[in-house]
Formats: sequence, C-alpha cells, structure tokens
Amino acid sequence: MDTKQKHFPPKWPDRFLEFYCTPSRLEQIQGDAYEIFYMNLEEKGLAFARFRFFIHVLSFFRWNNIKKSNSTYQSYNQGAMLKNYFKIGWRNLVKQKGTTFISVFGLAAAVGCCMVAYLFIANIWFKGLHQPNKDEIYQLTYTAEGENGLVTYGSVGRPLAEMIPDKLNMIQRTTQVMRDFPILIQKNESYNQRSLYVDPTFMEMFVYRMDYGYPGALDDPSQVILTHELSEKLFGDTHPIGQELSLVTNGEEKLYKVGGVLADLHDMDMFTFDLLVNIETHPVSTDDIPLKDSWRDELWAFIQVEKGADIAQMESGLISLTKIQNQVNPEKPYQKLELVAFSDLVYKVGEIENGVRDFLGLGPQILLGAIGLFILILAIFNYVNISVLMASKRLKEIGIRKVIGSRRSQLVFQFLSENLMVCLFAMILGCLLAGFIFLPGFNEIASKNLKIDLLRDPFIWMFMGGMLVSITLISGLYPAIYVSSFKPINILKGNQKIGSKSTFTSVLLTFQFTLAIISIVAGIAFVQTNYINSNRDWGYDSADKIIVNVPNQEDYLPLKNKLSALASVTEVSGSQDYVGNWIREEVLDFGQEKYEISLLNAEANYPELLGLQLKQGRLFNSDLISDTQESVIVNQTFLDQLGLEFPLSEKITLDSVNYTVVGVVEDFHTIFFQSAIDPMVIRASPDTTFNYLTLQVTDGSAETTMASVKKIWHETVPRGLFEGKLQTEVFEREFSDVEGVRNILLFSAILAVLLAALGLFGLVSLNMNSHIKDYCVRKVFGADMGDLSVKLYKRYLIIWGIAGVLGGAFSILIISNFLDSFFAFHSGVGVLPIGTGLVLLLLVVAGTVGSQIWKIVKANPAVILKSE
Repeated sequence: MDTKQKHFPPKWPDRFLEFYCTPSRLEQIQGDAYEIFYMNLEEKGLAFARFRFFIHVLSFFRWNNIKKSNSTYQSYNQGAMLKNYFKIGWRNLVKQKGTTFISVFGLAAAVGCCMVAYLFIANIWFKGLHQPNKDEIYQLTYTAEGENGLVTYGSVGRPLAEMIPDKLNMIQRTTQVMRDFPILIQKNESYNQRSLYVDPTFMEMFVYRMDYGYPGALDDPSQVILTHELSEKLFGDTHPIGQELSLVTNGEEKLYKVGGVLADLHDMDMFTFDLLVNIETHPVSTDDIPLKDSWRDELWAFIQVEKGADIAQMESGLISLTKIQNQVNPEKPYQKLELVAFSDLVYKVGEIENGVRDFLGLGPQILLGAIGLFILILAIFNYVNISVLMASKRLKEIGIRKVIGSRRSQLVFQFLSENLMVCLFAMILGCLLAGFIFLPGFNEIASKNLKIDLLRDPFIWMFMGGMLVSITLISGLYPAIYVSSFKPINILKGNQKIGSKSTFTSVLLTFQFTLAIISIVAGIAFVQTNYINSNRDWGYDSADKIIVNVPNQEDYLPLKNKLSALASVTEVSGSQDYVGNWIREEVLDFGQEKYEISLLNAEANYPELLGLQLKQGRLFNSDLISDTQESVIVNQTFLDQLGLEFPLSEKITLDSVNYTVVGVVEDFHTIFFQSAIDPMVIRASPDTTFNYLTLQVTDGSAETTMASVKKIWHETVPRGLFEGKLQTEVFEREFSDVEGVRNILLFSAILAVLLAALGLFGLVSLNMNSHIKDYCVRKVFGADMGDLSVKLYKRYLIIWGIAGVLGGAFSILIISNFLDSFFAFHSGVGVLPIGTGLVLLLLVVAGTVGSQIWKIVKANPAVILKSE
C-alpha cells in the first residue's frame, strides 16, 4: 500500500503555514513542503519526516512570505499620506510668510496670556499636589454645633492630636502644625512673619527641596528653616546657615539659628509661611497650663497612612477619640471626627472653617481667566478669517485634487494638519512669551512667583496638550470644512471665488472690533479712574505727619514723651485707630432709632492736627472738660444719612452715654476709594492710652524724622514690631494693587488692538492680492483712485461703525458694572473712553487699509497683468 495514502503531514504546522503565508505563494511553498515530507517519510521514517516538516514550515516564515493585511497596507499608506500633508503644509506656510507670522504671533500672544491665567489659577487649585506623599496624607477635622447648624473645623485640640498614634493603626507618621505670627528680630530690625510651628516629622511627611542645610534641622529645637524669599530678605548674599535671629511670641523672646533654607516654592505649596519652627519652643507647648485649657488650644493635625490603608476603618477608630474629647471638654462636644484627604483640602475651602486654606480669590481668577479667553477669541477669529482667504490662492490645487479622487475628508485632514503645525509653533512661541515677558511682568504686578516648570508640573503638560487640540480644532475646523466643500467644476472654470464680502468673515471682523473697543474702553476708564483717585482730595492734610504704633499700654507715655522731645516734632496726638486704616464700627441711638456708624476715639487735638475741614460748629477744645467727656464731632455724611441738620435738637447716645454734636467736618476718606464714606463720629477722650500716635513735624522733614522716630521706638520697645509709616503712605498698598489691575487691563487693551490691526492687515492684504488684477484693469481704464479708495474703505468703515455701536453699548453695561464693583468713586464710562476707543480703532482701519491702497497706487499694471 502507498505510504502517501496512510500518512499525512502534521496538521498544526500545516495550518500555521496556511495562516501566515501570503496566498500568492502558499500553493508553491506548501507543495514543496509536502514533497520533502514524503521523501523523508520513505527514507527516514514517519517521526523524522514530521519533525523536518515542522522545521521547513518555520524556515519559510520570512517577511516576504508573511501575509499582509489590508490594515497594514493602509497604515503605511496613511503614514506616507500624513507625512505628505505636513510637507505640503510646511511649504504653504513658508510660501506665505507674512500671513503665517500674523497667525502664529496672534495665537502665540493668546497662548501666553492663557498660560499666565492658568498658572495663577493652578497656583490656587493645585496647591500642594506636587507633594510625593499627597495620596497618603490626611488632615484630622471635627464637626460641632455652631450658631447656624453643624460646622466642620480644620483644627483640633492639641492633646487630641497627641493621642492619634496610640488610637489609630496603619500610620507611618503624624505631625502637628500651629500657625502664628511672631515678631522676628534681626539686627535691630523687626518683622511680622508668617510662621508654622511644627513637629520635626513635618519635613518627613512633606517633601521640600533645600537651598541650604538639610530637612532634619528641626530635630534641634534651637534651629529654624526659612523660605528662600525670607533668607534673601534677612541676609541677602550672606550664607544663612548658622545666622541668628529672635522670635517674640506672646511677649516671650527666643533665640534661634538658621538650620536650613528651602528652595523656591514657586507659589505651589499648600501651606503659606515664611519660616518653620519646632513646635516644642512655642509658649503653648512650654507653659504649664491645666489640661482643659490646653484642650482649647487647637492646631492642625496631619497623618501619613501606610499604603493600602482602609480609611473607613481608621475613621471608625476615631470614635474613641471623640468620646475622650467630649468627656474632657463637654462645653464644646464633637459630633464626629473625620479624615480629609490632603488633595481635597482646596476643594473644601468653603466647607472647613479654620482650615489650611480659607480664601480662593475668585475675583482675580475670573478677571485673568476672562482676559485670557478674550485674547484667545480675538486670535482665533484672526486666524479663521486669514485661513479662509489664504485658501483663495489654493483653489486650483483643491480642484485638481478633487478631480483625481481626493475625498473631502482627506482635504479636511490636510488643512487640519497644516493648522496643527501653526498651532504647535504658536504654543512654543507662546510659552517663550509667557516665560520671558508676560510672567515676569505679572509677577512684579501681583507680587507672585509663578514659573513655567515643565519638569516638575505634570498638569501644565495636560493644559498645553488640551489647549493645542482645542485651538487646532476650533480655529481650523471651519476653514477646512468650508474650503473642502467647493465643487471642482466651479473651481476649474474659475467660477468659485472666496470674496472679500463674505458674511461670515464680516461677522468675525465685527466681533473682533467690538472686543477691541471694549478692551480699550476698560483700559482707558481704569486709567482715568486711577488718575482721578490719585489726585482726589482726601479731605484732610496728610503731609508732614508720621503714624507710630503703640504695642502696649505701658509704652504709650514713654513713647509720647520721647517723640515729643524731637526738635522736628511740633505736635503729638493719640488715637485708638488712625485715618487710613480700619475704623471700628459702633451703633448709636438717636431719637427712637439705631444707626451704624464709624467711631474714632482720639485726643481732642487730633481733628486739628489732621487738618480736618470744619464745615459747621467748632472743633474740640482740650481745655474744656465737657469736650473730652460729653462732646463729639460728626462728618457731613452722618447728617445726610440720618436726615439731620446742624445744630441737632437732641443728643446722640453712645455706650449709654449722651453726647452733644459740637461740630461738623467735611467728609474725609478713612479708607481707600474702593469703599464709600461712612457716617463718622469722632469722640474726644482724655489723654490715657491709645494704640497709635500721630506726629506733626516741620515742613518737609517727615522722611528724615522717620529714622529718629524708629530709633527711639526700638529703644523703648526692644521686642516689639515697628509699624510706623507716613500719613501719605496709608493708601500705598491699595494704590499699588489698583495700578497692577490698571497695567493688566492696559496690556490686554494694547494686545487686543495689535491683534485687531494684524488681523485686519492680513485680511485686507489677502483681499487686495486676490483682486489685484481687477484693480489694475480699473486703473488702466482710468479709474480714479478716490473711487477705488471709497470702494475699499466702505466695507471696513461699515464694520467699524457697527462695532462702535455694539462695543460702546457693551462697554457701558460691562465696564460700568466692573468699576462699580471695584470702586465707590470712579469716572464711569463716558465720552472720553468710548470716543478714544472709536478713534483708535478708526486710525487702525485707516492706516491698515491705506497702506494697501498705497500699494495699488505704486503698482505697475503692466507688470502685474503680464504676470497674471
């Protein structure tokens, strides 16, 4: 019997061959393998033949013999096609350098603004999320009954925090954190610094990079760790390690040495502090106080759990701690204790009282976010307009590609790939603009320390990637779909035009102009308001006056006597508060009504020393006992709001004491112009003790006298914080903040106008180039350039007029409300801001269109028509 009929090649190798082998070669390869199998079967036997068949199947497993799926071919084809798309896109971008620059620069400026806004907002919402151990760190909080229901508190009793390691399992480490503001004294200078008194384990739980020293410096209670900024402030270029400083807490002074300096935190740390101090050195830790009193001393308590710890089970263990607390301190019973994840603390700012974070600053976030979005919209509109008109130079390419079989989806992908290149260049340039120009300027304005940290910040990569995709799709999708919709027959016959009178283009340009006008009006209105307020009469004479704080009652008379003895000091007066600072509020009775007023307690000579302008009646007379016990002075707003006239028919009642109003002074600003003037009552008090002294000095000697005042103050109060200032400086911080906002708005206005000008220039130049033949023919036949100019100007002047109406209306609505929310006294949105905005934009239109008309005037029709 024939052996070929009894035995066959093994099935699995044969099936494997059929699986991988390309169909065109399968029959030949399989036939050869079968022939060799039967030859070996006759000569060597069945086992050897099967083994050799398997070897032969493997030997034919080569690249040329492997079956290629359609998807593989398609992927190679798509890769080549994508490469071709980018090559064509690059050539088109290089070919049209001017419009490419306008598009890239506009988008880059918008990306830079958005980057600044993102970093500012991320600095608030992503606080502390760079900590390596963030997923294992939890803060202990408790819930108790408040005046309006249950309240969650971020701090717990100090003894309770100390019990955590004994009551909870699966804990790696714990740390206590106490916030305080001690007086820091270094080389006879005093500062009020934000300090955190912590356990040494704080530096193990939270990871910080060090400039000098080492994280374990707090193991020595006599050492402190400073931030980079504080180290530079105190020691400058001097090596800080080992330098001495003193901290005065609750009147107790302690000497420390610098054991470490943290590297720049980049404003991204959850905690806000200037130095870290060992908690063992704080007076509450060293004072011998009853257990119940120590329970009232609350602080933040953090734990770091082991990986995989069951938080729900750990929280059940907090029940025993709750019972202990309620037994020791039944006056404030806890409803429950909870563990809040470190990464959730920012998002629970409104839910946790006395937490690590208590303020999010939504106003500045909204303002910066709105400006970034505003500039981005302008840049995208610019790019969309220019992209649509740039396609006019590629109509033949589009038509030919459609005729030879290109699908619409391929054309859309082609334009999107080109758009991706533009957006990618814009992202790179935008990051450079933000890092070297925008951020340094913003940091100086806002006193921040924001930086683009591409190596340590994963969120910024997510933001940049999301922005790249979003800008690419938003700015490129419409032009790609619009241009790819053209019919090839219309293109090749020359019937397809992308005209300058496109409705969509006109709408986008109108919207650009409207936004530009709003930004100009906002900037000018803010500048105008700032100018008016900087020259506003404060209602008193602020020149040649020095304000000095008095920390303790026992220091009042020594300070007053020593400062009065200075040759340049002509008069001294004490006050409970001072004009230019917060003035306490009280409730007075008049008739049958109660009224809220601002109350300023001061010596009798204070109104005269301050230079308040008397309107009716008289000022205090320090020689009259009745004036220091039964008399008050009010401002004009007091009379206006209470509906009274001087002299009053009745006395007013304050603190159950009746007072006679002896005088009325003109309104004066006790606080900055962001707030309205409140009804004010000035009450003369006997010369006992006050919180502040105001010195009247000889003309022009305030700044030179300040040095002597400061020296006397430090000699009298060696462990105190000197907070003296000139009366002219009381609004210095507010003016600085307002100037910062003004500069931001002016920058956005200038950038908006620049983007509008660049966009208009690109739009007009492309339109001009696409119709250059028409204009030259008209010129050859004797058309007047005035008629051509009117024809060109007409469309853009109409757009300018519509944008002027819309921009003016929206400015009055939006900017007026913004100013109302920011200032009690402002210039409003009047003719000057709106008129200036319209004129500036008109000049932009005239200059841009005029430059293109000049090109027609100078053009040689013969050369252009010959080339056409």
